[in-house]
Amino acid sequence: MSLMRCAPPRLRRVHLHVLLSVFLSAALTACYSDTPPEDPEMVAQRLVALLADSDPDVRRTAAEALGKVGHRSASAGLIVSLNDRDASVRAAAALSLGRVGDGESGSALAERLADSDEAVRAASAMALGAIEISAVRESQILKVLHHPQDSARIAATRALLTLDTVSLSADLVGALHDSDAQVRQGVVAVLGETGDGGAVPHLLLLLRTDASAGVRAEAAFRLGKIGTSDVLADLSKAAMADLDVGVREWAGWAIQQIRLSREFGSRKPPTR
Repeated sequence: MSLMRCAPPRLRRVHLHVLLSVFLSAALTACYSDTPPEDPEMVAQRLVALLADSDPDVRRTAAEALGKVGHRSASAGLIVSLNDRDASVRAAAALSLGRVGDGESGSALAERLADSDEAVRAASAMALGAIEISAVRESQILKVLHHPQDSARIAATRALLTLDTVSLSADLVGALHDSDAQVRQGVVAVLGETGDGGAVPHLLLLLRTDASAGVRAEAAFRLGKIGTSDVLADLSKAAMADLDVGVREWAGWAIQQIRLSREFGSRKPPTR
C-alpha cells in the first residue's frame, strides 16, 4: 500500500494541496529555476485526474487550478465536474470552463443554470458570457427561460446579459409575461441591450401595466437608452403619476436622455 493511502485524511489533503501548488508553479512560472516550465497540457492532465479525488476540497482546488492553467484539454474533465455532488466543485468547474473558453462547454453550462445552488447558477451564467462565440449558445440559454424553476429562469436572464449581442426573439417577448417579477425585469434588461427598436412597444406596455415597480423602473431606464421622442408622453406620465418613487425618477432620467439625444446626438447612461 502506498504512503498516500496510508496517510491520515488531513495529512493527505495537505499533501495534495502541495502537489497542486507544484503543478501550477511548474506550468505558470520558471522563476528561480534552471529548467523550463512543465508543459501546460501535461499539468492539465494531472490536475484532471484529481477531479475524481474523494476529497471535495481537492476536487475544487484542482478545478480552480485548471482554470489558471487554461489548457483546452481540461474541458472534458471540467464538464464532468459540473455534475459533481459538491456545489463548490461545480461552481469552480463552471468558472474554469469560462477561463478555458471552449465553446463546446456551452450546452453543459446552460444546464447548470438550473442548478440547485445559487453560486453554481451565477458561475455558469458568467462562464457562458466568457466562452468563445457559438451560433447555438444564445439558443441554449433561451431554452432555460422555459424552465419550471424560477431560479433557473432568473439565471438565464443573467447569462443573456453577459453575451456581447442578443437578438430580439419570440422567446424573450414571451418571457415578459413570466410569473416571476425578477425574470421579467431581467428580460426587460436584455431587451434593452438588444438595441432593437422592436423592443420599445413591449417596454412601453410594461411601463404602463406591470405590477412590479422593479420591472417598471427597468423599462423606463431601457427606454431612456433605446427610445425616441415617440415614448416621451408615456415617460412623462410615469414620471408624474407612478406610485413608486424609483419609477418616477428613472422615467425622468429617461426623458432627459432622449431629449439630449435629440438635441446633441449623444447619451451617457449610468449603470443600473
